[in-house]
Amino acid sequence: MDKTLLRSASVLDSAVLAVLHQAIFTAPWDQAWDSASFARILAMPGALGWILERETAPIGFVLARFTLDEGEILLTGVLPPERGKGHGATLLHGAIAAARQAGVARLFLEYAEPNAGAAALYRSLGFVETGRRRGYYGDAAGRRYDALACTLELTAPNSIDPPGKPPGTMIER
Repeated sequence: MDKTLLRSASVLDSAVLAVLHQAIFTAPWDQAWDSASFARILAMPGALGWILERETAPIGFVLARFTLDEGEILLTGVLPPERGKGHGATLLHGAIAAARQAGVARLFLEYAEPNAGAAALYRSLGFVETGRRRGYYGDAAGRRYDALACTLELTAPNSIDPPGKPPGTMIER
């Protein structure tokens, strides 16, 4: 049985996050983030991050920003060999739980329309498509991809209450 740990990330994890990002985000529309990019984000007021580890090896992460009653999932991903095992949901459940604890009423995120895996995960968690940014993402060949904006209402009577344990606890799979 694999044991995973969802732990808080800090500016000190910027290099680890940059290495994860390079391995995770390989689609034509993805842009590179270096450790300085992660350090800048994590130093912003209201910015939080979590790293999912199996044993001691990082396998995914999520970054979010909470301001008053609104939150945004800035970036989340899981290493390709670890996909399809529920790790993306674990990461987002942790961020959703933290958002609820911080008094966030709604969470926003966006993703590139061709990313079917992301779409299925976000729908399964109750995110609803609320907008489209036509041609928002581009690749080196000049192709453009729409960004789909989604919202999760955390205060709605039927909003999904994520199962699982809060960040910083062991999760056995």
